[in-house]
Amino acid sequence: MRENACTTRKLTRQGELPPTAPEPCHTGLDSGFPMWIAGGAVMTSTVEEAGFFILPALSFDVEEVVDDDVVVRLRELLQVALQVEFSTIPPYLTALYSIKDKSSPAYQLVRGVVMEEMVHLNLAGNLLNAVGGTPRLVVTRGEEVVFPPRYPQHLSEKAADGGPYLQLMPASRELFRETFMRIEQPAQPDAPAQEDEFTTIGQLYLAVEKLFRRYDEVCGEYRTEYQSDDWNFGNNGGTVIVVDSLRTALEAINEVVEQGEGADLTNRPADQKYEIKQPWGQYEYYGPRADGTYGPVLGTPLEMSHYFKFKAIADGTTPLPPVYPMTPNPGRVGQYENPVAQRLSDMFDLCYSELVDQLEIALGGRRDEGSWDREAFFTRVVPLMRVALPVLATQLMQTPVVAPAYTTVDPVAGPAFRYVPAPRERLEDLRQGVVGLQGLVADDPLADGSDTLVAALRKVGAALEVG
Repeated sequence: MRENACTTRKLTRQGELPPTAPEPCHTGLDSGFPMWIAGGAVMTSTVEEAGFFILPALSFDVEEVVDDDVVVRLRELLQVALQVEFSTIPPYLTALYSIKDKSSPAYQLVRGVVMEEMVHLNLAGNLLNAVGGTPRLVVTRGEEVVFPPRYPQHLSEKAADGGPYLQLMPASRELFRETFMRIEQPAQPDAPAQEDEFTTIGQLYLAVEKLFRRYDEVCGEYRTEYQSDDWNFGNNGGTVIVVDSLRTALEAINEVVEQGEGADLTNRPADQKYEIKQPWGQYEYYGPRADGTYGPVLGTPLEMSHYFKFKAIADGTTPLPPVYPMTPNPGRVGQYENPVAQRLSDMFDLCYSELVDQLEIALGGRRDEGSWDREAFFTRVVPLMRVALPVLATQLMQTPVVAPAYTTVDPVAGPAFRYVPAPRERLEDLRQGVVGLQGLVADDPLADGSDTLVAALRKVGAALEVG
């Protein structure tokens, strides 16, 4: 019976198997969104300006989904979840890189959130692979790349009013309060499952959970061949779960929701709503220790959710150190007048693009092209995340947008997180970029900190094995 529901029964009313990834498209709507405040800046955006891509409408009552629709709808919804998880990472990383004191509790709190978001990305990929879907981080329509997003943009076309307006900005208490806390906002105890027009990520995952329960009833097949359980995120990050049953699917969903907003689904009846656990989740608590270092505090088996980590910074409970005066939303700046800043920006975009491609390969998103490498996470993603991106971003945030700069408060460049679709030429471009930028800096007697920059570039080249 389950085999028929999953393998032989037609999955669409037209009698054809659907694609694993929906076709996106831009909308021509030009109606404005409400204003969102982030980092003290008030901005508005239309759907078109935000760079939205549209997934097929999911306007259905989860309780009324017919058996034939379960697999299709679950795959579509999990693809939305995957892209929501990924979309938060660049704004969080930008704020992280802007903090000057890398040993500060605020830096460590945000770094922990980023590591957990990477786990959530892995879990969303495992959930999608489990039901035969294909995790896509690069979505195109014709020659146009519509995902990864170009910032600034709203969180998701599926969220109510698009959700929070995501900007690439230096860390500030306003940014944490008005944007980051809103992203991780806990669902209300009576919040319903909401796959369309969701106001919290928890509502999205509650819809995923209900669809998984229906999927288990009508199908119950769980594919594990493209899942990963060995991604290592150090002391932060949580647990990666292989989804091979309804139980493990619910565990994976629970980990995402609990770490993000502090809600707990463990042993919750199917018809019961979320309960917000204020203010703690159920993992180790990382914080300042008696010896002045930062790490796991013995005797405290709990950890703050993302929402309450961000709240601690927004409220000033965890002080925010000085940050670099980065120009907000570098993707809107265009070309920098300073050639060093522009070359660094181009190199950052190439490294970020390589990261996106390698993540998609590691998640099994390109297996239909014969490209699937479980080791891509360790051989490419880890060096890019731990060395290349932070080194280049930090150098960008110390490089004036106009040369020469005359004061320490002149605006500086920042990472734009632009995806560049050039896989075959990218590594050669990076190699030439490292060499060329080293020469550009070395030949400029006015370049401030040129020795430090050249050393940083050599580190990037070594991490990528291209220089």
